[in-house]
Amino acid sequence: MNGMEKLMKTACAKLGMSPENLMRALEKGDMNSVLANMKPEDKQKMKSILENGTALDMIMSNPGAAAMMKQMKR
Repeated sequence: MNGMEKLMKTACAKLGMSPENLMRALEKGDMNSVLANMKPEDKQKMKSILENGTALDMIMSNPGAAAMMKQMKR
């Protein structure tokens, strides 16, 4: 299992979603589905990041984040 697979497995476990459902929600931009099963404090942190364009740009400009998105689209 490579790093991306481990990351996806961990994310899915924490979100209570299958990889297929997570990918579908992300592709649609359905963040409510993604956030639905998160702990309240984690949900608030994620919403804060998503609402802050600068923070989101910083995350997405990270080569690791870009590679993860490319891998997830496969």
